[in-house]
Amino acid sequence: MSTPMTDVLKQAMVDVSAYPAEFAGGRFTGVPDALVARLVELVADGAGVAVCHGASALLAGHGMDIHDEAHAAAARDYFEAVFRAFAATVDPAKFSPLPMGYDQVASMDVDGFNKNTSFTPNSDHTESREFLTTKCVHFDSATTFIGNVYGPNTNIDGGLPIVCDTTAYCRENGVDPADLIELMPHSYNVAVKQEHTEAVLARHAVAVDADLLDDMVMVVLNNEVDGGLAHAGSTPRLADPARPGKRPLRHIELQFTDGENLDNWYRHYRLDIPEVKVKVPDLDTPDHDRYHRGVDTALAAQSPAASGK
Repeated sequence: MSTPMTDVLKQAMVDVSAYPAEFAGGRFTGVPDALVARLVELVADGAGVAVCHGASALLAGHGMDIHDEAHAAAARDYFEAVFRAFAATVDPAKFSPLPMGYDQVASMDVDGFNKNTSFTPNSDHTESREFLTTKCVHFDSATTFIGNVYGPNTNIDGGLPIVCDTTAYCRENGVDPADLIELMPHSYNVAVKQEHTEAVLARHAVAVDADLLDDMVMVVLNNEVDGGLAHAGSTPRLADPARPGKRPLRHIELQFTDGENLDNWYRHYRLDIPEVKVKVPDLDTPDHDRYHRGVDTALAAQSPAASGK
């Protein structure tokens, strides 16, 4: 039997403030080798997930405040530098079931609460589109490793990242990874089919109990369908409906410049090349409910939504 996801997540926590980092010229310079080694141990050599936290304490150690926009931006850039250092250390070919021409790291800041009206991390081979960040259990297409940086939120309840061990689910239930997923009509990503989702969430998923109001976290995943972990998000809501809310999110991923790699990835998983709808579904429609409701009901027992994180 697989290790419970609650235990996996406990072991995956990485306090970045425990690793000395120099700050000069408005940014953190360099990434400690020991921090990179820890991510390699957890993500590449371990269960496939690391959760970096402690940005607030790291900033405070340099006389800065995570609630200052410029200071938060410096922490966000540092997390991206950590991901880039990790990506430069591992060989993605060892984690991909087919040859892929990964040659760069791409990143993009998105609105994690409102609709993004023009989104794509790879404009050379995917069309810009409307985008909502909170989705059902899914994988980001054709990228072996991803990092999602969350926080600090303002006036937001929920919006917690959720990690799902679909590899254990497939192994224990004799499911071919290609039979686990389907295309999402308004996204280049792929969703876990509804026939598998309930069991995945019930026995192989956990919400990241992170402080997203007064800290920042980066969830780094082995995101490959065959051998990796899926992810999702609980629905973010305004804590005080009379006030505006903010849920910043930076997405970071391995990428390539040749669109043929993307087509090959879909074909490997026996999927059609998607004709993506560039408009997100309207509220209260079956398409919206299927792909943007989140997983609140299934994870209510383990999600710390009442904490306001």
